[in-house]
Amino acid sequence: NRKPIVAAVEGAAIGAGLGLALVADFRVTCREARFSANFNRLGFHPGFGMSVTLPRLVGEQQAALLLYTGRRVDGEEAMRIGLVDELVAQAEVRTRALALAHDIAASAPLAVESTRETLRLGLADRIVEANQRELAIQRVQFATADFREGVAAMAERRAPVFQRR
Repeated sequence: NRKPIVAAVEGAAIGAGLGLALVADFRVTCREARFSANFNRLGFHPGFGMSVTLPRLVGEQQAALLLYTGRRVDGEEAMRIGLVDELVAQAEVRTRALALAHDIAASAPLAVESTRETLRLGLADRIVEANQRELAIQRVQFATADFREGVAAMAERRAPVFQRR
């Protein structure tokens, strides 16, 4: 896709949902939204190219913190750390996302598309490479007792007890 994408995040963007939000060019959200890269909490390596897209937005240190801990952040925290671009009232998220898309569309299409291409140069290749590595690691980790424990603990709403196996 050559056109910029604006994501409207009104609720939870957890795991795969966060991965999807990260591939957009811009994210508009509200205080009530929740964001979490909860993969490590479930006992496996993050996917969806998040090892590339998340640090690209929030920096290496903040990405490591979010990935290692799986902690949830609300819309205000997401705005503070650079995970999202605009914070509005929940009822205005879609309207503002569309307005941003219209603002972008008011610029010359050839210029916007070429600028986007330059800004994202190599990003798709890096994401494909990261996805391949992430999937290879996940396949191994899906067979572990820690993965089973992480999923069970999440389902039972308790803290996991990982055994390194």
